[in-house]
Amino acid sequence: MTVIIVVISLVLGGFVYNPMWFDTRPHLYSHTYNSKEECQNAIKSIVDKKKGAVCTDKNALYITK
Repeated sequence: MTVIIVVISLVLGGFVYNPMWFDTRPHLYSHTYNSKEECQNAIKSIVDKKKGAVCTDKNALYITK
């Protein structure tokens, strides 16, 4: 019983810490930027906050549907 409670609390804690880890929506390519800072600024400028966005290590911006 203790093992089940520990596993459930770890999953719940992970979801509270970073819910994007559990995001299973498809990401579509949007644009490639020259630097990581430009990509992060583009994420901040997205008006619709219901959409998620991710910058890759090659400064490509992917937006969820």
